[in-house]
Amino acid sequence: MGDRPPEGASTAPAETSPRTGLRRSRRSVVGGGLDRPRQDLRHQQGLRRPGRRSNVVSVAWRFGRRTPVAGRAAAALALLALAGAGPVEPRLREGRFEGRAWRLYVPSAAGRGTLVVALHGCWQTPEDFAAGTRLDEAAERRGLVVLYPAQGRRDNPSRCWNWFEPADAGPGPETRQLTRLIAAVPREQGIEADRLVVLGFSAGGYAAVNLACAGPPAVQGVGVMAGGPYRCGSGPQGALECMRGERLDAERSAAACRAAMGGRTRAVRASLWQGDRDSVVRPSSLTALAGMLARLAGARPAPPERTDGGATRTVYRDPRGRPVIEAWLVAGMGHAWSGGSPRGSHTFVAGPPATERMLDFLLAEP
Repeated sequence: MGDRPPEGASTAPAETSPRTGLRRSRRSVVGGGLDRPRQDLRHQQGLRRPGRRSNVVSVAWRFGRRTPVAGRAAAALALLALAGAGPVEPRLREGRFEGRAWRLYVPSAAGRGTLVVALHGCWQTPEDFAAGTRLDEAAERRGLVVLYPAQGRRDNPSRCWNWFEPADAGPGPETRQLTRLIAAVPREQGIEADRLVVLGFSAGGYAAVNLACAGPPAVQGVGVMAGGPYRCGSGPQGALECMRGERLDAERSAAACRAAMGGRTRAVRASLWQGDRDSVVRPSSLTALAGMLARLAGARPAPPERTDGGATRTVYRDPRGRPVIEAWLVAGMGHAWSGGSPRGSHTFVAGPPATERMLDFLLAEP
């Protein structure tokens, strides 16, 4: 937890909370910057303020809500001209579901395709996570819709997903609510998707694994940065032991995941990442998580390969020879997102571009 970030890593400064008791314990369990507050990105150059409208909808809002009635005919003509001018600009939408905030990125060429659910780490916000991972930019190029649920301070003072709560044995309240949110928001927003993948960092990575095992059966792929196996720890103390590599059992986690899936047990395609200098979530977590998912798929690892950028990549193939899991160990990286942008927190700029590599692998044809 106290390791010095490697060169190229972007982090936020430490902050001490006056909270005590269980909340302090939760704070120490986060994974996603245990002692680092989120960055407020609203004032950084080049970033759009959350919720800003920039397309035809924004024009309708400005003219329809702020223009006197006498001028609305001209506004309507302007809307018609804009609507026929070509593809709509990429836009952000925001809202709340059962009290939980969410952010939705809709690309200009969105169609029926893939929905990506992105779960931030502790101290982060959806805006911070989007900036650091460059996920919106990747989604625009690929025509992907990205849904960013937000963890609030009411549910965790450090904005960590409560992946470790005893009640989340499978599925617990938080996992069930995220499952409902993932179904409801795209439907309400008129988004059609036939494929669902979940990405997450640290606490968000553990929460992504929870969703893969105990969430929507439509989850076909999971991308995890600095996470660990399902149900490796229960409660704040158990989670700390899990993150330190003291409670890792791939077979036990695989059995728990199968039980949570019930009659819909299935292999989950996975892109897994870890820094070899991570002192928050130990690198042994990568091996345990890959082993858990390999047991679900009946997959076996090939010899590790060195890649550009000093990372080691291990591919796991199922009985038919198809690659179903990739595990990346990034040299020199601490608790961070590999290849991320310095505009966001907890990024390792020098590493391989994890966002692109994850999407390449998870969206590839089987």
